[in-house]
Amino acid sequence: MPPAGYLTAAGIESGLLYLSTTYPALCQLTVLPETTAGGRTSRALRLRAGGPGERRGVLLVAGLHARELVNPDLLLSFALRLCQVYTAGTKITFGPKSYTAARVRQVLQGLDLFVFPLVNPDGRAYVQSPAGDPWWRKNRSPNGGAACRGVDINRNFDFLWSSGIGSSASPCDYQVYRGPAAFSEPETRNVRHLLDANPAIAYFLDLHSYAREMYYPWGDDNNQTTDPAMSFTNPAYNGLRGQPGDSLYREYLPAADQTRARAVAVRVTNAIKAVRGTVYTPMQGVGLYPTSATSDDYCSSRHFADPAKPRVWGFSIETGDEFQPPYSEALQIIAEVSAGLFEFCLAALD
Repeated sequence: MPPAGYLTAAGIESGLLYLSTTYPALCQLTVLPETTAGGRTSRALRLRAGGPGERRGVLLVAGLHARELVNPDLLLSFALRLCQVYTAGTKITFGPKSYTAARVRQVLQGLDLFVFPLVNPDGRAYVQSPAGDPWWRKNRSPNGGAACRGVDINRNFDFLWSSGIGSSASPCDYQVYRGPAAFSEPETRNVRHLLDANPAIAYFLDLHSYAREMYYPWGDDNNQTTDPAMSFTNPAYNGLRGQPGDSLYREYLPAADQTRARAVAVRVTNAIKAVRGTVYTPMQGVGLYPTSATSDDYCSSRHFADPAKPRVWGFSIETGDEFQPPYSEALQIIAEVSAGLFEFCLAALD
């Protein structure tokens, strides 16, 4: 069994309901359209203060991988802290790191902050069940048989899904089965729905565990900034991606975008370090290992694949140095990464 202290899937849902009823002027609860294979309904929260009007959106998600228990609790805690300090008119503090009440107002009055803390509730329930598997990663999609259940939610998005980079086509793969098609899973479709229904969302951050790193695009191969034709949209390069360090392929990212994305990652990791000295490394996503069909690269790719779609800056972060630390350590991770999340919101305002 996982360590005690972590919220259950039902507890996460109760927390969202608590926030929406306790802070109705700040929190709007959204029921997402897709129920899971286990029949669970997913919800997201929008935080905003001040008057009506269009504003930039930030979407924070967590819990795609079932065994990574810290991050759903982290997002719920972050939303609660924002509501508490905004209502009280006080600064927000994370250990020795703090931001003024004016900065809190700037975030909640200047952004629409969307929080989807538990994308994969079926998986979390299975991890925390006495009859389950504490190291389960995927969702609980039946896949035609109990022996090979589950799809890796973070290999099911529509970014080079069919390439197989860092994923598997075998339903019995314990870790990275990508599903029968991109967006085959209700969990990924719920994330897509939030993006489609809220076109002002311009920044996206997906929280995972563990590595103490923050990633910016791209995850499939090394970046290059000079040849726009050498990109994921060009089928002429199919089969050549996913081998970082070679000379056959590099994924295009405009130089200004690469500079901006890295600067955001540096800001976030510096804020995390300021809380208790923990070093998180900002890097291109492929620095972990080559991947495809991930949430962050899908978000970043939407405008490149279809210029009619709004631009989204996609990032991910790997918190801590184990999947399920003792809850006393989880609380420390929540504090330091929450500082990073607040800095991420400030970067989005810039």
